[in-house]
Amino acid sequence: MTTEALTVQQASRSGGVVVINAVTSANGFTFPNDGHTLLYVLNDAGALSLVFTIRPTIDGQTVTRTVAVTASEGWWLGPWPVELYNDANGLVLCTPNADLTGTTEGVAVVSF
Repeated sequence: MTTEALTVQQASRSGGVVVINAVTSANGFTFPNDGHTLLYVLNDAGALSLVFTIRPTIDGQTVTRTVAVTASEGWWLGPWPVELYNDANGLVLCTPNADLTGTTEGVAVVSF
C-alpha cells in the first residue's frame, strides 16, 4: 500500500467547514507544505503518537519527530519548515501509531 495523500484546505477570513480525513496507521499520510501549513488532529480515541520524518539525515540515519496527542482533544500542529520536513516533492510524511476513523477523529491540513 502507499501513503494516503491529503489535500490542503485554504483558510480564509470568511470561514468555512474543515473537512476531517480518516487515515490509517499502515503507511502513514502525506500533505503538501509551503511553510504556512498547519495540521489539525482530532483525537477521540486513546493516546496517539504521530511520527514526522525529518528530511536531513544524520550519518545516513533517518531522523523523526514524535508528537503525543492527548486523548479526546483537538490539536493544531505546525507550521512545518520546508527545509526540514519537505521531501523532494514538497510533501511532509506523518505516520500515526493508530488508525483515525474520520467520524470523531482524523486529520485536516490547512494553509494560511
